[in-house]
Amino acid sequence: MSRITFSTLSLIVATLLMATEGTARELPFEFANGFIRIEARVAQSPEPLHLLLDSGAEASILSLRSAHRLHLKLGGETRVMGVDGESVAYHVKGLRAMAEGVPLGRLSLVVDLPGVDELCGAPVDGIVGLEFFRDHVVQIDYAARCLRVLSQVPAEGLVQRLPLLWQRGVLCAPVVVNGSQPRWTRLDTGCNDALHWVVPRANAQAARRGMSLGFITDPRDTTLATVSLGGQLISPVKTALHGRALFPGEAGLLGNALLSRFGVITIDTVRHQLLLHHPPKD
Repeated sequence: MSRITFSTLSLIVATLLMATEGTARELPFEFANGFIRIEARVAQSPEPLHLLLDSGAEASILSLRSAHRLHLKLGGETRVMGVDGESVAYHVKGLRAMAEGVPLGRLSLVVDLPGVDELCGAPVDGIVGLEFFRDHVVQIDYAARCLRVLSQVPAEGLVQRLPLLWQRGVLCAPVVVNGSQPRWTRLDTGCNDALHWVVPRANAQAARRGMSLGFITDPRDTTLATVSLGGQLISPVKTALHGRALFPGEAGLLGNALLSRFGVITIDTVRHQLLLHHPPKD
């Protein structure tokens, strides 16, 4: 009977690590009306789920409609904050999503998502939030419609490097609008607009507090602005203006319509940085 010694096993493991080092795990996505839509699988469903990649959402969620379709048992209630108001969410256990063999994390909450199908122009079963980005290097290739989970930070085509700040459970990047001072703005791949920017007004309501997720559906005031991300100037940028903070301490939302002007971006939560890999097109 043959035996595998510890040294032999170590050699096998080392060889496998060398073979996979630097190899990106890839999964395709559909860019549906400016939203990143992923086909995912969960053990509880024979059919795929369609989830939106939302770096602006603290939690990953399943829609209430999809939870009923899967006959899931819902747990206790909690409250979550969206940009359009407060919603009721339900805890759910044991719901883990995968896409092309890549773990997307737990769908830990069930929330009603009215109107999201219409916004996206396609069925949406839920949201993949920040859990997917934690402790990973995630690259979004808008041009190739592909996500990559990387083992190392890419340097190819690097144009700009911005710091990322964890603030109240979400990622924020410094953004400059029309020559302003840099302000911490939520990095939000769940927003299909370019930029939402807060210009405080004295009579505006205070920002809401609590776990945050959701979509902007009614930007009332818009303007064309010049935006700076590090040393990269982008103009004109359609910008929705708000008289109060959408969430405490944040200057607004940095969304896909602006991020996608760079062919590729990399969100590196390990080193707290956002990498922009291609220059924007005016």
